[in-house]
Amino acid sequence: GLRGLPTEKSNMTMKRGLVSIAVFSFLFLGTTVNSFSTTKPIILPNIVKYNNKIPRRRNSVMSSFSLFSKEDDDNSGIDTIASIPIPTVTQILSTWLVVIAGNRILESFHYDGGNIVVSPTNIAFNGIVLMGGLYTLIQTLLGVNYDSLEDFDTNSWARQAGIFALEGTVPSNFEMKNNDDVVQYEVATFAGGCFWGTELRFQRQVGVIATAVGYTQGNVDKPNYEQVCSGTTGHAEGIQLLYDPTICSYDRLANILFDSIPDPTLLNQVGNDRGTQYRHGIYYHSKEQQKIAQDIWNSRQAQNSNPITTELKPADVFWPAENYHQRYLEKGGQSAEKNCEEKIRCYG
Repeated sequence: GLRGLPTEKSNMTMKRGLVSIAVFSFLFLGTTVNSFSTTKPIILPNIVKYNNKIPRRRNSVMSSFSLFSKEDDDNSGIDTIASIPIPTVTQILSTWLVVIAGNRILESFHYDGGNIVVSPTNIAFNGIVLMGGLYTLIQTLLGVNYDSLEDFDTNSWARQAGIFALEGTVPSNFEMKNNDDVVQYEVATFAGGCFWGTELRFQRQVGVIATAVGYTQGNVDKPNYEQVCSGTTGHAEGIQLLYDPTICSYDRLANILFDSIPDPTLLNQVGNDRGTQYRHGIYYHSKEQQKIAQDIWNSRQAQNSNPITTELKPADVFWPAENYHQRYLEKGGQSAEKNCEEKIRCYG
């Protein structure tokens, strides 16, 4: 036989080592992607019943912001540890494929009469499976690239929303230049099921300056789509927008949301979309918004014999979604022109 080659015992040790490394790597990556963050206490109280299907919200601070100067909040920051998302089905399956394929690659090297025998076919096939599993696993663990998100040049609020989210803050208004004037706009956050259709509805509203889809009311920092869809992070698919209150009232925006929900009495469901991430809600950024939202909520409740389940809560940190979700239906060819009345098709 050939000298210096691994024995059956050492070969088994290598295989066990590969399994240990793969599992450890998965646990390490999965638990460090969203490990630490800095948040501050929220100012406004929660005025609705707690949805026991949703993990507890993170704390945040509401503030006013300007492109030219930023006001410091009086509340001191509180360092907290973000909750760790439970591994998703895709992550578990990808890890399993990596472990199995890695073991089979090692098993492709075996002894026959004291000589080592190699199975190129098995190595090639399982190598493809291994790389595919690793690629999928890495993609599910990667966070949103907030620096590359769309900006105001495409009427998107995503990049600015990402800046605020990374600071752990919730803006109530925002100043920016309009020609030679400095204009103060207000911020609103809603959830109405699948955020693609919700965003397009608000894009078409006169007075809405910019929009962004993303994840809010959750307990994990920097969530990605894969994690939110698993239902383990507590986030709702939502939309945050910048609007001109002199053109479009908050009352109008809140009614647009309610009009888009077929049955507001259904918990964690809008249309055919079911799950805690598809719940509906109004998340107010100020006491003025809170009062308006409460009045509209009461009015809608009076129109329903069963209790409506639309959440009415203070706005929380809003994490913008991946770029491919931003203005998704507009990019797919549907009109985002103001006052457009074409039917919104959520899936193309």
